[in-house]
Order: sequence, then C-alpha cells, then structure tokens
Amino acid sequence: MINRFTPFCLSASLIVLLLLAGCDWNRAEVVNEENERAFQRARTFQREGRMEEALSAYLQVIDLRRDAAESHFEAGYLFLREMQDPVRSIYHFQRHLELRPNSPQNAQVRELIETAQKLFVRQLPASPFRNDINRLDLMEQLEAERTKTANLQARLTEAERNLQRMEVALANATGGRPPSGSSTATAPSTSSSQARTTATSEASPQAAPNLHRVEAGDTLSSISRRYYGTPNRWMEIFEANRDRMASPNSLRVGMEIRIP
Repeated sequence: MINRFTPFCLSASLIVLLLLAGCDWNRAEVVNEENERAFQRARTFQREGRMEEALSAYLQVIDLRRDAAESHFEAGYLFLREMQDPVRSIYHFQRHLELRPNSPQNAQVRELIETAQKLFVRQLPASPFRNDINRLDLMEQLEAERTKTANLQARLTEAERNLQRMEVALANATGGRPPSGSSTATAPSTSSSQARTTATSEASPQAAPNLHRVEAGDTLSSISRRYYGTPNRWMEIFEANRDRMASPNSLRVGMEIRIP
C-alpha cells in the first residue's frame, strides 16, 4: 500500500514546491524598484561621490529585475558621464526607453543618446565624421543664438510700443509740449536706447531667477526653454540640483530648484 502511493506523494510535493516558488517570484515582481536594497545603496553611493560603487549597485538591480527602468537610466548616465563609455550608456538608455515608452522624460533620454553617439564618434581614431560632428554642434549653437535673438527682438518691439504709449500720454498731459529741458528730436532716441538696453538686460540668461518653483506639467526641458530660450540646457539645471533630484524624473509640483 505504501509503495503504491509513494509516486503520487512525490508528485504532489513537487507541485506544491513549484506553486510556492511561483508565489515568491510574483511577490518579487511587485516590489517597487526604488525599494530594492541595491537601488538604495546605489543612491547612497552617488550622494557620497562613489560613482563606481553606485554603478555596480545599479547593475545588480538590473540583474535582479526585468523592469529596472530607473536603474537602466542611472547606469547609462554613469557610463556616459563618469566612465566615458558611450556604447554601454546607449544600451542602457535604450533599455530605459523600451521599459518606459510613454515617460515624459524620454525626450531628454534621447538627447543623452545623441550625446553618447557624438562621444563615440569623437573617440574613433582619425574619425572621418569629425567635421559632421562639428557641423552639428555649430548648428545647435546657431539655433540657440537665433532663439535668443528672436526673444530680444520681441522684447525690444514691446519696449518701443510702451515708449510710444508713454510719449503720447506725456504729450497729452503737457498739452502737446515736450517737458522742460528736453529736446523732442533727441528724447525718443535716448528713451529708445534705454529701452533697448533694458530689453537686452532682461533677455540675458543672467536675469533668470535663482530658484524656480515647479508647476504642474513642468519638465527640465520646458524650464530650460522658459529661462534660456532653448530646451537643450536642461542638463545644466539637472546638474545644479543633483543634491535634491535623484534623476531628471524626480520633479515634483511645489519643489524649488536652482536655475544656474
């Protein structure tokens, strides 16, 4: 009798073990990535400036999980900025895009991929594409300057309109006579020059406030466009706030960030 039921008992035990293993696997999958111990260690290492250890910890999270999108991003960033390894950084950035196809930060991730691609080309010996890279850099700078010029022109036009309104109001207040001690011929020119100086001063990047309070819908790119006239300087803002932002995805409504 015992021998007859022994295979059945062994089969039942094996099924129970497989079910338990499946439960543990499902439990592991629902644990938030940022709650992984290796992920938390990586964050600590980054704050302490121990970048190689941080990278190792992020790679450990990637080995443990199939959905480690944030760890892929951080690993890609460290490979690019700290290790100067564009090939590995591109791989991890692309894995982040695959895991988070609808993330609002994906435009920034694609910019980082372009930066890594340019770094890769520059690292090639006697690169035949160097002129193309220089041309791309110059085109980006030219576009940024065009944006600044357009902003200056818009401010100048508005300043001149305000000046004309003030002159009309002043003429009405004085009965059509210019103020005492001023020249009708020179006053508009002087005022226009002052307006141009004011407009130029206001449009200068140095006029940006030291702090920005994050609003709904804000991204680093939109904040860069708001203060610098181009979305391409979002990385400068991120670097200036590494002590309060774990990644470019860390913007929260109401938080204050530095505008360098």
